[in-house]
Amino acid sequence: MELSKILRAVVVTLLLTIPLSVAEGANVFVTTMDITSRINTQAEIETRGQFRLSFEGGYKYKGKLSFQYYNLDLENDTTPALIFDGAQATVGDIFHFLDLTYWTGFYGVLGEGKHYKGHLYHRDPGFDYDGYLPVHGTGLIFGTSRYEPFSAELFLYQRYGSNWINSLDLTFGIDSDPLLFSLFFGGSDQVYRAGTQLKYLGNEVEFYLTVGDPTIESSRSIDFDDFYFLLEEWFKLKNWNLILSVFTRPKEHYNYILRDYVETDERNDIDFNFDLNYAPEARYFSTGGELNIQTNKLETLGVSLSPYISIYTSGVTWKAKIDFNVLSESRDLITGYLNIQASF
Repeated sequence: MELSKILRAVVVTLLLTIPLSVAEGANVFVTTMDITSRINTQAEIETRGQFRLSFEGGYKYKGKLSFQYYNLDLENDTTPALIFDGAQATVGDIFHFLDLTYWTGFYGVLGEGKHYKGHLYHRDPGFDYDGYLPVHGTGLIFGTSRYEPFSAELFLYQRYGSNWINSLDLTFGIDSDPLLFSLFFGGSDQVYRAGTQLKYLGNEVEFYLTVGDPTIESSRSIDFDDFYFLLEEWFKLKNWNLILSVFTRPKEHYNYILRDYVETDERNDIDFNFDLNYAPEARYFSTGGELNIQTNKLETLGVSLSPYISIYTSGVTWKAKIDFNVLSESRDLITGYLNIQASF
């Protein structure tokens, strides 16, 4: 109870002081504009849209307010609306040591993936699998990076769906270019979690490994289906890029439509993705192809070949690709996609 009183007092103090710092005005950003049209062999188009709008301001308190629009069928579904996504404020360099952040709503992702993530790879609605642990709730973050290259953060919060302060997460990081290493520990109620991420960002090779179990319970043993696992290797050979990805889904993850942590119903699943592409020196486009192999709840065994081209203009990425489904029980033989991503 005392902890709850302290947290409420800090939150009220921040809320009373933040307006003074942002009164001079705020910057408005569209942090995410993601539109994808899919066309099948019957010439039917279905368009998915996701947009995030962010208001940011304040020199000392760094306030941020964000809203989101998410619609899986823009042509036919008029029910989705712009909704509150999150709000946060940060007081930095307290006593030249501590950064304090208050947030409510969606905060971000711990252990975020690099390449193999999002709806273009994961067709189960709402499950983008963009990282080990998306964080959604209300609470405080105590962080420090005083002793470089080390950093640490403590998240103390009420997780979405709970009625009390039931969650704590600790992150430890080492940033020693080109190597980055992170550890994650935490728990909500009587369910614990632990994970790690390793990145090597070399000039010719990049390596990403993220692995963790977000649902550790003392009453049962740990098995393969509990784990979020993503291995990505990026080989750069002059103008050629080869990206190899291996991924398994955890039995529970964050769903961006439901905005909650729910069962994925995945058992014994695994994905392999091979992406070979060419990008000229000017980097205004890239073209290549992907071989994707999946076995999951949607595909007993799915194999597809996908040639694509990406065009980069000022602040906007256009990607057109065609999936040739060599072996699939749930998809058309040929599916075309046009994806546009931007932030401004």
